[in-house]
Amino acid sequence: MVYLNHNLDVLYLICMRLNTNLKSLLWDVDAKKLDAKKHADFLIARIADKGGMKELQWLKKKFGKNKIRSVVKKSRNVSRKTKVFWSVI
Repeated sequence: MVYLNHNLDVLYLICMRLNTNLKSLLWDVDAKKLDAKKHADFLIARIADKGGMKELQWLKKKFGKNKIRSVVKKSRNVSRKTKVFWSVI
């Protein structure tokens, strides 16, 4: 089992755990420079807005509903649909 901490160096571990390809969600950034703690708001907003069910489940488990709601509410980079979704669940 792969244990993830807040000092993620690479999204490879996330992809293996999710059995999916997050590179398509994060195509415009260098995954090797991402740090889950430092870039949490960016990761939450992007995955909440563009991710599928599996990614959203991981996101909720990793960061919690309250953190996700907070980030989505203040982010200008998520759709209205995403904001409404996270405000009601």
